[in-house]
Amino acid sequence: MKKSLVGVFAAVLVWFWVSHASGIGRITNDMVSDFIAPFYSGLGDLILYLLFGTLFYVTGIFLYHLYSLQQFKKKIILGFDSVRKTVRQLFFGQPPSAEPAADSRAERLWKIAREDSDSFYSQLFHGLSEDDLKSKQDFLSACEIRVQDLSAQRKQSLSYYNFISITAPTLGFLGTAVGMVALFDDIGIAPAEKLAGDLKIALITTVVGLSIRFLALFCKTFLESMQDDVSTATVAGLKEILA
Repeated sequence: MKKSLVGVFAAVLVWFWVSHASGIGRITNDMVSDFIAPFYSGLGDLILYLLFGTLFYVTGIFLYHLYSLQQFKKKIILGFDSVRKTVRQLFFGQPPSAEPAADSRAERLWKIAREDSDSFYSQLFHGLSEDDLKSKQDFLSACEIRVQDLSAQRKQSLSYYNFISITAPTLGFLGTAVGMVALFDDIGIAPAEKLAGDLKIALITTVVGLSIRFLALFCKTFLESMQDDVSTATVAGLKEILA
C-alpha cells in the first residue's frame, strides 16, 4: 500500500515536471478547467439548497426529540405512585398474601414492573438481582447505575447532531470555494450581476453552514441537559421513597 502511494506520488511529480518543461502543462490545466467548469457552475446553488434543507430537517428533528422527552417525563410522573407503593411494600411492608412467600424481593419487584413493559420503571428494575435488594442503600445504588445506563442509551440517539455539526460547515466551506472559483471564472466575461451572485453564494453558504453547526450543538446540549434533569429527578424520587 505504501509503495503504491509512493509510486503514484512519484509519477505525478514526473508528469508535472515533464508537462511544464514541455509547455503541455498549461494546456492540460486549461482543458481540465474547461471540462470541470460546467459542473461547478451550478454546484453552489445545489449546496445552498442542501444547507437550507438540512436547517429545516435539524429543526424538525429537534422538535421531535423535545416532544419525545416531554412524553417520557410524563410517563415517569404517571408511574411514580405505583412505584412508590411497590418499593415501600418491598422494604417496609409484607408481600401480598396472594403471592407465594418463596418469591424473592427481586421476583416480586419484577412481577409488578413487567405489567407495563414499555414503562421506564420496567426498564429500570429489569436485571436487578436479590443482592441489589438486600438493603435500601444497595437498591438505591443499583438504581442509580441503571438510571445512568438508560440515560446514556437515550443520549446515543443525539449523536446525529454531532454528525450535522461537522457536515454542515464542511458543505458551507465547499460552497464558498465553489462560489469563489465561479467568481474568478466569470471575471472579465460576465456582467456585474453574475459576479455579485457568485460572491453571494460564496458567502451565504458559509454563514448558513456555521449557523446550522451552532443550532445543532445548542439542540444537543439542551436535550442532554433535559435528560440529565430527568435522571436526577428520578434518583431523587427514589431517595424520597426510601427516606
